Amino acid sequence: MRLLSRAPQVAALELLPFLLQFLGLGLSESLGPGLCGSALGVSEAQAVRYGLVSEYYVYGQVFLGFLALKATYAFGLLLLHFMYPEEDPPFAPLVGKAGVGLSLAFLLLFALTRTLPLPFPTAQGPALLAPAPLDPLSLLMVLPEPFLLRLFWR
Repeated sequence: MRLLSRAPQVAALELLPFLLQFLGLGLSESLGPGLCGSALGVSEAQAVRYGLVSEYYVYGQVFLGFLALKATYAFGLLLLHFMYPEEDPPFAPLVGKAGVGLSLAFLLLFALTRTLPLPFPTAQGPALLAPAPLDPLSLLMVLPEPFLLRLFWR
């Protein structure tokens, strides 16, 4: 089956965590802040000035970058879908491998940040960041990844 024939489904699943993060802005008391909640609305300069830089802020920044990559990948995949309506381009296997790599890295980072203390360089030397709490919105944001991997490997 062609990769680009599944592009709308893959793009929707890739964009879903990005869109779900907005629920964390309004429903953070009941669902939790999500993967990026502690990094949204605060600039890095303000976070440093007021002492708000914590492991959750760092994790939020990392996941914000991942969500941006996933959204860029989704829009690129849709663009390729419209550019090549009849057949996959010759580089389609690379596009599929990039999607698998992005999903696996997202799942791995989620598992690591929720279970292990991770090293982080500070001005005083390396420190271990505490694992982030597991909230319902974060679980909802990671839920599409196994379905994405199934679509890629089909």
